[in-house]
Amino acid sequence: MLNAVEYQTVDLSKRYDPRTNKKQMEFHSALEEYKLFGGAMGGGKTAALINEGQQLNLDYPGNFGLLIRKTWPSFQDSVLPQVEKFIDTRLIADWNHSSKHITYKNGSKTRYGGLGDRPDDWEKWMSGEYGWIAIDQAEQFTELEFEMLATRLRLKLPRILYFFLLSCNPNIGWIKERFIERNEEDHIFIPALPTDNQANLPEDYIARMRKILTPKQQKALLEGNWEAVGDPDNVYAYEDVQKAIRRNLKGTLPVEIGCDVARSGNDQSIIILREGLKVRVHSKAQGHDTMRTTGEIWRCCQDTVIPRWKDQLDKISIKVDADGVGGGVVDRLKEQRREKEELYTAMILKMVSNERREELKKAEYRLRIKIVEIHGSGKPKDPVHFKNLRAEIHWGLQELLGDLDLPNDREVSSQLMALKHKTNSAGQIVIIPKEEIREKLGRSPDLAEAIIYALADIKPATEPRIRRL
Repeated sequence: MLNAVEYQTVDLSKRYDPRTNKKQMEFHSALEEYKLFGGAMGGGKTAALINEGQQLNLDYPGNFGLLIRKTWPSFQDSVLPQVEKFIDTRLIADWNHSSKHITYKNGSKTRYGGLGDRPDDWEKWMSGEYGWIAIDQAEQFTELEFEMLATRLRLKLPRILYFFLLSCNPNIGWIKERFIERNEEDHIFIPALPTDNQANLPEDYIARMRKILTPKQQKALLEGNWEAVGDPDNVYAYEDVQKAIRRNLKGTLPVEIGCDVARSGNDQSIIILREGLKVRVHSKAQGHDTMRTTGEIWRCCQDTVIPRWKDQLDKISIKVDADGVGGGVVDRLKEQRREKEELYTAMILKMVSNERREELKKAEYRLRIKIVEIHGSGKPKDPVHFKNLRAEIHWGLQELLGDLDLPNDREVSSQLMALKHKTNSAGQIVIIPKEEIREKLGRSPDLAEAIIYALADIKPATEPRIRRL
C-alpha cells in the first residue's frame, strides 16, 4: 500500500501489512458495496476497517468517510488508539480533535465518533454525503440505523466506488440474517479468526482466552461459530430457534389461533395458526383496527381451519392479547362466538360425507369455540418462578422449542432472540418489556408474541425439560 505525497513515498505497510492475514487481504480485495468482516475476537477486524477507509481516502482525493462505533466512550477506548496507530501523520493536513475530523493533504476527510445512545441519535450523522462508511461492532446498531446511514453514500466524485464497511462479533440479529442467511446482492461476509491474525497477536493470546471463556463462548468468540451465539440472558437459544425453523412437521390437532393486536399505527396485528406442533403465519396487518383484526380471525377459521379439519374438528381455541387495544377484539369475538359456532357447525355438516354427517348428528355434534383472554401482566400459575403470565408462557415456549415447527420467516428469529430475561429480588423470572425490545429492534416483536399466545399452556410432546433458570 504505497502513496506518493509531496514528492515523498509513504510506505503504509510499515504500520499495517494485511499480507500477514489472508482474511484481511480478502476483505480489502472484495468489490461488493457492503462488506462485513466478522467473527471471532482478535481477527484484526477494527484494523481492517480503519485501513480500508484510509486507503479509500488515498485512492479518491476529495473522498469523505465516516468511522463510528455505537458510543463515543467505546470509540475512544477501542477504536481511537488504533486510528492513532495506523494513520500516518505525514499524510495529514489537519486533525481536529474537537470536531473529530481528519483532513488529508489530498483533500479527503474522515469524520469519526460515537453514534449515540438514544434511538434518534443517528439523525445527527444524516447531513453528510459520504464515499465510505465504516461501523465497528455493528451488532450494537439496529438495522434501521444501518439502512438510514446507507442512504448517505452519495458523495459525487469521478469513478468513485462506494463502500459500507462493518465489523462484528458473531451475532444472532439482523447482521447474520442479512449477510449470511439471506445472502443479499452486493453483500459479502468475510469470517475473521484469531488463527488468521496470529502474526499480530501475543503468542499466548488464544491459549489465555480458552482458559477464561466458557465452551460456548469459545465456539462463538474464538472459532467464529455463529450457531453458538447467545447471551446468558436470552430467553431462547439460537440453535434451538434455527432447528425449529428448519423442522418440517405435519399439522395435527389441536387447532389454536394466537393474535397479537397492534397497539399503534407502526405495529402489526399478527394472526398465527397452530396445528399441533406446526406453527404458521396466517396474516399480518399494519396498524390497529379491531374490527378488521376480528374479521381476519374468523376468516382464518372458515377459510383455513374448517376445510382442512372438517372430519375431526370439535374445538377451536382463539387466544388474544387482551391488554389495551386487544380488549376490543376479545369483546367482539365473544359477542359473535355463539353465532359462529352455529354457522361453522352447519358448514362442517354440509362439507362431510353423508355417513359422517349422520354420525355427527347422532352424537349431537357442535363445534365449540373457546375465546381466551391473555393478560401478560396477570398472575402466573407458578408464581414461585415467574413474575407474571407473560414470563410463564415465554418459558413454556422455550421448553417446547425442541419439538416445534416454526414459520420460516426472518422476523421469527430476530424477534425471539431479542427477548431477554432477568431475575428479580423475589427470585422470579421477568421478561423485558416490549418497549425495550422495540427500542433495540426498531420495531415491536408482534410476530414472536403472537406465536407465544398460540402455544400458551401447551405441554411438550416429550418429557418436560428442566427449566433453564
